[in-house]
Amino acid sequence: MPRDNRTPRPSSVPAPPGQGLDQQAAIKNVVASMSDGLMVINQDGEIVFTNPALTGILDLLPDQMLGRGWAELFFKDPANREFNQIIVDIITESIYHYNKQVTYKVPAGGTKDLIITTALLPSEEDGKEVGGVLVMFKDVSELTQMHRRSRELLRQSRRLFQEKLEGLDRLARAVAHEIRNPVTTIGGLAGRLLADKPPESRDARYLQRILDGTARLERMVEEVRIYADLPAPVRRPANLAEWLGKVVAPFRSLAKKQGVRLSLSGAGKGHQAAEAMIDPPLLAKVLEIILTNALEAMPQGGQLKVGLMCDSVSGVIAVSDTGKGMSPADLPYVFDPFFTTKADAVGMSLAIAKRIALEHQGDITVASRPGCGTTFTLTIPQDGGLGGELDTEAQSRPPEMK
Repeated sequence: MPRDNRTPRPSSVPAPPGQGLDQQAAIKNVVASMSDGLMVINQDGEIVFTNPALTGILDLLPDQMLGRGWAELFFKDPANREFNQIIVDIITESIYHYNKQVTYKVPAGGTKDLIITTALLPSEEDGKEVGGVLVMFKDVSELTQMHRRSRELLRQSRRLFQEKLEGLDRLARAVAHEIRNPVTTIGGLAGRLLADKPPESRDARYLQRILDGTARLERMVEEVRIYADLPAPVRRPANLAEWLGKVVAPFRSLAKKQGVRLSLSGAGKGHQAAEAMIDPPLLAKVLEIILTNALEAMPQGGQLKVGLMCDSVSGVIAVSDTGKGMSPADLPYVFDPFFTTKADAVGMSLAIAKRIALEHQGDITVASRPGCGTTFTLTIPQDGGLGGELDTEAQSRPPEMK
């Protein structure tokens, strides 16, 4: 911005025509009490107004800012390149509204994270031309640091979980390799011996127990193999609403057969849910596991609700049933491998679902009460991972700044 040698204007807010002194005093009091910093730059590039909060945010006294240009104050420090780019964009492109988070190099040392919001001001002469720029500064350093720490903790948590997955993967492969052949041999031998025994004999009953045990071990080996062989997600953009509608569709007839009323909200063809980066076939396994468990929990009928909600950050799919529910003592372990409350189950399906969800950078949780049903909630980030810093711009173009 250019700068001339005019006498600095006083740090005050002039009252609009027709307003009394009381209104002017009220405006000054409001501006003076603001926690956000406020600056007005005139059409000649001078800073003509600052409020008290701005001094604490920029670490500059009013006398250091008033009557001086933005370029004179901040351009000399290359560390403020992104900070300075805001005012350059506003002036060169006449951006009416601008909102962005940037890092500011404090003169005394260190940095701050600021959200800067700007608006072009109309001139006092005719109100049509641009007369200056209003700039508001919000210090979000503490909030940003907390966000960064939480993201780092999340990264560490995911790294630890990945290490746990790798350990479980090695264990699963070892189990599948070491158990499969002996189990097959035992089952085959028991079957041959059983064929030679009278059906009601004691030996036949013992051999049948051996066969039942080997069959369960074979199912366990198979599910462990599936867990170990899960492919890494190959993610691509997908409309969550349409994808969910297709996943749920095959379960409608199954639900109807056992008297379960299945309802789906926020999904299906025509719904404009935001896109997310997912592996559609792989993530479908998660919903298939949850829906299968829900139907198994309602053998005599009930209600099964599937709902999708999306915002700018993630898509959330909730699956609720009216089955018998789970014991509070069991809830912490439902996603652990081999944990099950079913006599004929292996306990790997929800572990598989959890792993797929986490490898999509999402998560799956459960809430349940005995006799009141169960709700599984699958969260899928829309950007396929951790979000970035705040960076939004709302732009419109008034007349060029003179």
